[in-house]
Amino acid sequence: MASALLVLLAPALGQSEPGRTADGLPLSDAQPRREALERELRQILDQPDFKRAMRGSEEDPRAAMRRLLLRLQRLFARLGGLQQTNYGAFLVSVIVLSVLLIGLLAHITYTITRALRSAGRARGGPAPPPPARAKSADELRREAEALAARGEFREAIRSLYVALIRALQARGVLSRAASRTNWEYVRQLDTHPQVAAVLQPFTETFDAKWYGRRPASAEEMERCRAWFEAALREVETP
Repeated sequence: MASALLVLLAPALGQSEPGRTADGLPLSDAQPRREALERELRQILDQPDFKRAMRGSEEDPRAAMRRLLLRLQRLFARLGGLQQTNYGAFLVSVIVLSVLLIGLLAHITYTITRALRSAGRARGGPAPPPPARAKSADELRREAEALAARGEFREAIRSLYVALIRALQARGVLSRAASRTNWEYVRQLDTHPQVAAVLQPFTETFDAKWYGRRPASAEEMERCRAWFEAALREVETP
């Protein structure tokens, strides 16, 4: 970027005749000012803030804009001296820097507008899908048997345990509360000690296999089936 602008400014910064500038001043007087302007322009265009702003930095655009304006203000102050020595170079420099500033303002405005539109679309997006329907005790029981048939006994024990909890809730033995833990369900069966006696070892096995991430066997799945059937028999016995 700096090299391209310096090439653009070269005709105005150049000489109109050997040994003199375009304004007819001795080269010995104008050359230091020309070199100082080139250094100042190159330093500004090579600033990280300017480069980040031109390629769309995630930094706050207003802060980057303030820093860039301060540097441009210093450059324009230096251009005041150039106006006295080489008016053509001064005019071209002002035009080029003004175009750059306008382009930067347009880029920052576009970036902010796009961000605001994206935020608006996010707020007005489609509603999240409704939660999936809870499976019934019968569905969970069939799921447990399908998992056991594939040899996935740990997952099968979990499905069978949840099926028993749902069955006891459907029969009014356990209350429905998503926040309850497994052992709170066991303690809730004070009025049904026979059911509690079956649910307790089932809960111990389920906790060890599912939360303890231990492998389960076909024999353990068979014991869980027995506990499931025994708990339902106790509930259905008059």
